[in-house]
Amino acid sequence: MEGLSAPFDVANSMQALQLTKFGDPRDSVRLVSPGAPQPVGRELLIDVHAAPVHPSDIHLIRGFYGLQPELPIDLGADGVGTVVQTAADTDRELIGRRVVLIPTYTHGTWAGKTVADKRSTVVVDEEADLMQLAMLGVTPITAQLLLTKYEELKPGDWIAQTGANSSVGQHIVQLARLGQVHTVNLVRREAAAAEALAAGGDRAIVVDDDLPKRLQDALGANELALVLDSVGGPAIAELAHHVRYGGKIVTYGALGGERTEIEVRRDLIYRDLSHHGFWMNNWLQRAPRAEIESTYRAILALVSRGELKARIDQTFPLSRYKEALARAERYERAGKVVFRPD
Repeated sequence: MEGLSAPFDVANSMQALQLTKFGDPRDSVRLVSPGAPQPVGRELLIDVHAAPVHPSDIHLIRGFYGLQPELPIDLGADGVGTVVQTAADTDRELIGRRVVLIPTYTHGTWAGKTVADKRSTVVVDEEADLMQLAMLGVTPITAQLLLTKYEELKPGDWIAQTGANSSVGQHIVQLARLGQVHTVNLVRREAAAAEALAAGGDRAIVVDDDLPKRLQDALGANELALVLDSVGGPAIAELAHHVRYGGKIVTYGALGGERTEIEVRRDLIYRDLSHHGFWMNNWLQRAPRAEIESTYRAILALVSRGELKARIDQTFPLSRYKEALARAERYERAGKVVFRPD
């Protein structure tokens, strides 16, 4: 059966960004113009409105991500768009609905149009901020899982995080504040410290040689229930000294490129601390479908009400992909880089 479509043309040529080899984004990514893909089975054809660039996307392009797909592949893990065509009669009610794409790495979102399995989408509120919805697939979900998967936080608890001015870091601050959990936010620039405080953080510390004293002054007699790390390096060992007995340290990134070392006797053994690694793809592959759906619905409600948001640095059309990817790799930016294919 031919796909059912909305009353506008989907046969026009489209643009998409593809990865042809692993390496420098300037040399390994290309803009192609295939025809509009056709949905089959329970697939949906989606007109993509906005799709963010995450550090994981850059890692995939450069060849040191947890996935090593066969090339070429269409790029872009998540985003937001409108369903314009379906293959199944039973899905026809979705035509014209706005959906968020879940990052299953089975579709590319840096494209004018993409085909995705129905189970890789979540119908969303069309009144919600489009740019915040574009990030819903990865960023706020990551923050929510980091805060709930490893430790049962209670009002009044203290946590610490590195890379606090990142988009995930901003969402961690906001979600923690909603739960009355206090945050100590480590950053690498004074301007980033001000951003963390403006987002609702309780303390902000610029990482330097005086970190032990700064942490002591920030925490006083309080202990940390949880440390969330996206940077790595020696700061984590110092944070570990302030984690309460049985507390958790969770690493979900290594943006600093340095080895993370925690004192074995003082922290891991004598105070029963544990160090975990988090990769969202593992959760998507292993969690029950009901858990995935309920987590997305809970975060969607907060985004729709404007209670959860992250800064957008700059938007780019697909044709300016080299500029966009170079911008995304810069540490000193004011938020997320987003493609606007339309």
